[in-house]
Amino acid sequence: MNIRPVLIAALASASLASPFVMAHTGGHDDDAKAIPKTCEQLADTKRYISDVAYPEVKKLKEQCDAAKKKPNAAQSSAERRPSNGGN
Repeated sequence: MNIRPVLIAALASASLASPFVMAHTGGHDDDAKAIPKTCEQLADTKRYISDVAYPEVKKLKEQCDAAKKKPNAAQSSAERRPSNGGN
């Protein structure tokens, strides 16, 4: 059996079916949500996108996580230092 007719038939059927394969509408609700600009907006997942697949959201999340860690790091180092001047 020659494989060439089978490949041609498969290619023809795939090209005929391709116009019927379209993205479905309403599959994702991200389009209705805005992209957050602040850490407070990033925390509001009902109004703003929180998906880190978006580069803007990923960058903002990294900045917000870093900002959360900074005060905690300064606070923990202050707790370790003795308050009586080291005597």
